Amino acid sequence: MSQPSQGPILRMLDFVDEIIDASKQRRRANLMILGTYMFFGVSLLSLWHNGSDKDFSYVLTLSGCLQTMAFFLLLHKVRLQKSVAGISSKTLQCYMLAFLFRLSSTMVKNGYLPVDRTGDWVYQAADIASILLVFQILYFVHKRYKTTYQAELDSMPIWKFIPAAMLLGTCLHGNLNRSPFFDATWTIGMWLDTLAMLPQLWMLVAKGGEVEALTSNFVALIFASRVMAFWFWYTGYPELAPKDGGLNIVGMMICGAQGAQLLLSADFMYHYFTWQAQTGCGCAPQADQPQAMVLPKVLEV
Repeated sequence: MSQPSQGPILRMLDFVDEIIDASKQRRRANLMILGTYMFFGVSLLSLWHNGSDKDFSYVLTLSGCLQTMAFFLLLHKVRLQKSVAGISSKTLQCYMLAFLFRLSSTMVKNGYLPVDRTGDWVYQAADIASILLVFQILYFVHKRYKTTYQAELDSMPIWKFIPAAMLLGTCLHGNLNRSPFFDATWTIGMWLDTLAMLPQLWMLVAKGGEVEALTSNFVALIFASRVMAFWFWYTGYPELAPKDGGLNIVGMMICGAQGAQLLLSADFMYHYFTWQAQTGCGCAPQADQPQAMVLPKVLEV
């Protein structure tokens, strides 16, 4: 007989119970997760009170820090399970490129940075930390735990879209940096960030929603990060308008890209937690069962 799906309160109670009564390894893993949330929570609150100007733009820094936390917990899960099954190397590589292009702009120009003090170094530090974490996960994918990497499912031809993203960013970009080169590199990074989740979502659906190495923490934190980023750019949309009162093409482009990132991360979270609920009630879908997916028909293989 199947068990009923657990709600968030029961899951939290199970989490606390495992810290108290579970095996040493499991208890250590849960304490690590709990400690990570507490450390990041205290650090972000301290940063808000002591390291920022308490400006709304802090939410963009918060977005970067949540993303860093997501990759840290993903790395922790990989090291714990000694497996990278269900993780898309192509997604990680796209994120790596996106961070590098974005940092090439934000390390030398301030046009796309939070206007408070966190834009002086914290925002960039979050991207640098994310690069280091993603690099280590890629090392595990292709070296240490490469026998668990499911390359046959990581099959989305994402590299065909990279040149288009670079061309689009080069030809159509804002001027907040007052430099065509650095405006273009930031915009390219934005489009690569938008594409990055597609291979992981593709792989998730190919596996019928099952992703062993991913965690609810990673999925939820990536979604929260995208919510913060979209909120920031949507609020700043009027400031992106041209001074002559013309059509706000750059504002629409940036908000459109951020909205796409939010939509993809929401779809990713929907598929993941749907599989979690089905697994919890003993009615997980079969591997060949079709799944809904927010992707254009032209991408189907």
